[in-house]
Amino acid sequence: MASESTHMTSDVRTRYYRGMFLAAAVWNVFSAGGVLFLLGSAKYRRTAGFPGTPDTIALQLLACCLFVFGLGYYWVSRDLSRNRDLVKLGVIGKPLAFFVFFGHAMAGEIPILLAGPSLVDLLFGALFLEFLVRARGKGSNLKT
Repeated sequence: MASESTHMTSDVRTRYYRGMFLAAAVWNVFSAGGVLFLLGSAKYRRTAGFPGTPDTIALQLLACCLFVFGLGYYWVSRDLSRNRDLVKLGVIGKPLAFFVFFGHAMAGEIPILLAGPSLVDLLFGALFLEFLVRARGKGSNLKT
C-alpha cells in the first residue's frame, strides 16, 4: 500500500514538474516576443517610461537567448532526468534577471511596474532550485 501511495505521489510530482518547465518555456518565448515587439518600439518605450532609444542588436540578442532558454526548458519538460545543467543555469539566470530589473527600478531608471514581470523569473528560479534539490541523487523517483 505504501509503495502504491509513493507511486501516486511520484506521478503527481512528475506531472507538476513537467507542467512547471513547460510554463517556463512558454514564459520565455512570450518574453522574447515582448522584447522584440514592445521594447523595440520607440513609441512603447516612451509610453512605458524607458529612457533613450532601443539598442536593436542587444534586444535581438536578448530575445534569442530568451527563446533558446525557453527551448531548453521545453526539453526539460519532456524528460526530467536530462538537461539538469539547463535547470542550473535557470536557477542562476532567472534571479539575476529579477535583480537587474529591480535594481534599475530602484535607481529610478525605469518605472517599478516594468520590473513587476521579473517576479515571475524570480519565482521560476526558486521552483527550479526546489526541483534540483528534490530530484538530486539516485533516490529520485521522478519519471522521465
